[in-house]
This record gives sequence, structure tokens and C-alpha cells, in this order.
Amino acid sequence: MLTTVPNLTECFTQFVNARLQNFASSEQDVLESSNSSSREISPEKACSSYLLTCGRPWGISLTIRGTISEEILKPYFPSDSDTKDENLLYRSSLHGKGLNRFWSNIEGYLRPLLLLISATGDAQEDSTNIRKWIICALTHQGFENRDMFYGNSGTLYAICLVFHAFSPSGKERNFVYSHLHPTGRVYEPHPKPVGIAFGGTNGNERVYMDEDFAKATVRHHAIDKTYHHGPLFPNQGFLPVEALILEVEVWGLGGRKAREIQLSYKKREDLFTKQRCKVDLKTFASWEDSPEKVMMDIMADPNRVQRGDR
Repeated sequence: MLTTVPNLTECFTQFVNARLQNFASSEQDVLESSNSSSREISPEKACSSYLLTCGRPWGISLTIRGTISEEILKPYFPSDSDTKDENLLYRSSLHGKGLNRFWSNIEGYLRPLLLLISATGDAQEDSTNIRKWIICALTHQGFENRDMFYGNSGTLYAICLVFHAFSPSGKERNFVYSHLHPTGRVYEPHPKPVGIAFGGTNGNERVYMDEDFAKATVRHHAIDKTYHHGPLFPNQGFLPVEALILEVEVWGLGGRKAREIQLSYKKREDLFTKQRCKVDLKTFASWEDSPEKVMMDIMADPNRVQRGDR
């Protein structure tokens, strides 16, 4: 185990020290709050409602290095527990399901992202055999609206029921696919799928979410050469599995600076949108001299003598 996961001993020591500090601070907070009538919910209880619970970031951090590993653990330390909600960019139960709602919350964030999908069973199975599972995808850049795969690196994770990491294989670079409907009405003889995907190829994605975030399709790893092989949930099988999506979360791992850049980007886009909606009436001529009024007068009375015919 120590040889398969890099820096496991060092990370475990840091984790134990952090938990001891957290336990000591929580005991002190309980003593201080015992004299007050109102008590705040501890960070451990607050984070239990998210898909990214307190223990899962630590497992993910063992598989990566650098600032991303530090950033994913930062909200769970006592001094940085208030920054957890700041890193949450999107949650389907909070912001609404669908690719448009998703895009309005993550657009402009250009740093690493962590996307978690909670789904239940097979959409074709009997309801008595349904089991819940969670998979996760780590991207080293923000999402882009493209009709092809892109990305420079990434990792897939089986979070629940079994934790396993699927790092890049190095054979292909189809890390991320995110495509929205074209804004203009342009004829496409072969339209590309609209949604979000990881691994595989167009039409044979390893993990695919439709534009409504209603169903997730998970295919066998044989069609994927980007990530290492392995099942994303127990008893996956060789056939594609269509599962009903329960929850989708996206967490930003770029720090407070990346969040500030995204907020400034959104303000700039909102300003441009308001400017495009405004109509400057001074640029239009008067109604009496407009071509529209002349055409309406001609249609109303074709035999009427116009000013130009005199």
C-alpha cells in the first residue's frame, strides 16, 4: 500500500495532526458555546450534506500532488473551514438541473475543477435492485464550450461504493467534453452531442451526462484509451449503463484568486448584456420620414398623390 500511493506516510501524518487540532478546537468551541443559547453547526456536520464529504477530499488528495492537493484539503482545516462554501461553484439541488444552469455558474472559472455525480442504479432496472453510487472527475482546467474533446490532464474516481482512482493512460487525450446548443440557428448535418463527457470518443463516451442532467451513461473501459481501465462502480458489466442522476456538484480548486477572476468576468458579461439590450432612440429618424410609414401609406391608399410626385 505504501508503494502504490505516493507520499502516503507523509499525508497520513499530516492528516492525523490536522484531526487532532480539529478535535481540540472543537472541544474548546463546545465549552465556549455551552453558555450561549444558540449553537452553530460544526463544519463536519455541515459538510455531510454535500457529495464531497470530509473524508473524500483526503482520499483524492493522496492521488495528486502540488497546489491542487493542498487546495482540496484547505476548507477542512479549522482555520479555513469558512472557505468551503466559497469553493462550491454549482450544486444541482441548489442552482437547478440542466446544462444551462450549470454553465451560468462555472463559466469564467479557468482553474482546476472537481465534478461529482451521484446516480442511482440502472434506468432500465427494477426499482428493487437500485443502488446509489458516486463518481468524480478532476479536470486541470476550466470547462469550455467545444464540439470535441479537450484538456491537458485529468483523473476519474470511483467514490462510492468503492474508492478507486483512474489516472491518465497516456494513449489519448480525450479528457473533457462539454458542448452547448449553438446560439444561432445553423444547420448541422451531423450534430454533435450536447452535454458533458469524460473519456472515450464522441458517441462512445466513458461517462456522459445529457443536457438536462437527468441521466448519466457509463460505458465499459474498453472504449476508453484516455484513463486507466477499471469499473467505476461495482458489477458494472460490459453493457452501457443508464443511471438516473440524483445530484451534481462542482468545486473550484483554484483558490480565492480564481474565484475573484470569475466574479469579475461575470460582472463584465452582465454589463455587456445590459448594453446590448438598450436601444438608443436618437439613432433612429422620425416616423414621418421613415420608409415604413411610406410603405404603410401606399398600402392604405395606392391612388394617393405622394409628395415626391408633385
